Amino acid sequence: MTPEMQLEVLTPDKIVLQTTTPSMQVLLPDGWWGILPGHAPLISFVNAGVIHYRTGDSKRFIAIYKGTVEVQKGAGGATRVLILTSAAEEAADLNEAQNALEQQAVLLAEKAKEANMEFNQLRLSLEKSLKNADISDLRL
Repeated sequence: MTPEMQLEVLTPDKIVLQTTTPSMQVLLPDGWWGILPGHAPLISFVNAGVIHYRTGDSKRFIAIYKGTVEVQKGAGGATRVLILTSAAEEAADLNEAQNALEQQAVLLAEKAKEANMEFNQLRLSLEKSLKNADISDLRL
């Protein structure tokens, strides 16, 4: 039996993937890294792109929108790979995964724009309240 490691991909709102795999490749800032069972512990930033992994006889893909990867020794010395990202899509087809991730990136950009507008409105409201506040009677 081929040794396998646990692979988990999590976003803030869902578990994208929980599986076991005998091997995977991930794009880190210094290039492509292969990760196999027994890999040394590692924590790194992950560039936006596609992670390749094997399951059975097939190759699968996870498109991610930046994040972190942590390789650690799990229970019983088994290797555990944890990927945390703001958006990810898993697929059997590379193009399908990339297209789904591009759609998620557009949604994330829209949400970021809305959040920035709300923040600015709250900041302006707070500044206005502070200008109008009577703090002359405050004792320290």
